[in-house]
Amino acid sequence: MALIDVITWDGGTNQVAWKFPSTNLRLGSQLTVKPGQAAFFVYRGRVCDEISEGTITLQTGNIPLLTKLLSLPFGGDSPFQAEVWFINKLAKLDTKWGTASPIQVEDPRYGIILPIRAYGQYGFRVSDAKSFLTNLIGASQELTDENVKQYFRGKVIATISSQIGGLFNERISFLNIAAHLEELSEVQNKKSRL
Repeated sequence: MALIDVITWDGGTNQVAWKFPSTNLRLGSQLTVKPGQAAFFVYRGRVCDEISEGTITLQTGNIPLLTKLLSLPFGGDSPFQAEVWFINKLAKLDTKWGTASPIQVEDPRYGIILPIRAYGQYGFRVSDAKSFLTNLIGASQELTDENVKQYFRGKVIATISSQIGGLFNERISFLNIAAHLEELSEVQNKKSRL
């Protein structure tokens, strides 16, 4: 069981979160967090310390919560075990979504059943990396943008379906839906925050 000297992530653009493959760390190791990333130490399922951009040498002074939990001795290259998670905080743009099947609604003006489809695009980025790690990662080794897209796709489609149904309940004909697209987008923006 080798101790790790360098901890870094050169993740691909499609990864949102990644766990460093080893938990065998030691004081004196170099941790590099690149621009647009955040790193976290996780010990026994508890998110401890957050490290922002830059390179640091792991010492008891710069990982205080983990040090307290482990009761590490001071100095030297004392070994310890903890997970290191990296979170990609860069924006992911041009994420497309669409309804898998048409939404069946009755047009209030003409009284006919219409199959309505909806599609669009959105962008996302992780603004609260600790909350993201705590609430979405779980026991995974990584989280890709495809995983995040699947999570939000369901939320987006459910909200849009509800809003479109609401427009028809307000006696707005399908011919006038285009006038309400900005309103639909605003509702979706408010409801899709993590």
